[in-house]
Amino acid sequence: MRSAGLAVVLATVTIVPAPGHAHVGAGQTPASTQLVYATAVNADQDAIVDVDPADFVVKEDGKECKVIAVARADSAMQVAILVDDNGTGIFRFGLNGLGELLQGRAEIALSVITNQVQKFFDYTPDSRIWFAGFSRTGVRPATPEGGQLLEGIFATSRELKSREARRPIILALTVGGEEQSPLAARPVLDALHESRASLHVLFVDIPAVRPARPARQPSDLLEGNFNLSRVLGDGPRESGGRRREVLAMKALTSEVQAITRDLLSQYSIAYTRLPSKNPPQKLQISVRRPGVTVIAPSRAPVG
Repeated sequence: MRSAGLAVVLATVTIVPAPGHAHVGAGQTPASTQLVYATAVNADQDAIVDVDPADFVVKEDGKECKVIAVARADSAMQVAILVDDNGTGIFRFGLNGLGELLQGRAEIALSVITNQVQKFFDYTPDSRIWFAGFSRTGVRPATPEGGQLLEGIFATSRELKSREARRPIILALTVGGEEQSPLAARPVLDALHESRASLHVLFVDIPAVRPARPARQPSDLLEGNFNLSRVLGDGPRESGGRRREVLAMKALTSEVQAITRDLLSQYSIAYTRLPSKNPPQKLQISVRRPGVTVIAPSRAPVG
């Protein structure tokens, strides 16, 4: 599936001349072509779409790779939305705005985190199903004890990998709280990496939305919440998403739409991976343009 998506990119963009065949030493893996998605932002952190494709620079483990092709990303997205709102319904209007902007551009699946992960609808391009599902995220019974957002991210990552999704995205909308899953952070982050999905997090940092319960013992404050905090912090950075924090209810809808604009402003970047004895670990994408930074995965893609 990934190679099919790459073929579309290569067929529709200005091609940078490819290098000659690299010598592959004993025990080295040969060069391969990789495809990643990235967003360029200005000094105000707003997405921009006028970057010259020739200005992109790609490095793996500090070594510059040959950029083959850069284009505005226009392939369909597979967007998994996870709503963890303590039954408040606060994300409903933001989701409606997201749906308006993504019509014709994405397949969407919606799950709600209660004590468990409940899928409201599976991946579909049908916006009628989207909006019917979004309407079900209004005010519902509260889950003050928290939920299983870690489980949701882990299961969704594995599902996207099994589907061989071409442009996978996970959007976690959460109000925080206690994490009930026993999962550790690293397996969740590794599953996210293997899925090639970007994780985007909208964290509502308003204690009244889900008040913290008094801890009966120190361990109540440790393992689960530590792992969730790490995934919600490291996950976006490693996968090429962003974590946005909301301190006022009136900003919710605009922040959800800002995430959507990020997705609609992405570039697809194809590059040649250098031969190496070991799989590369770090990825760095930048542009030769003052005042512009790139939001992209920091972990080198698998494969």
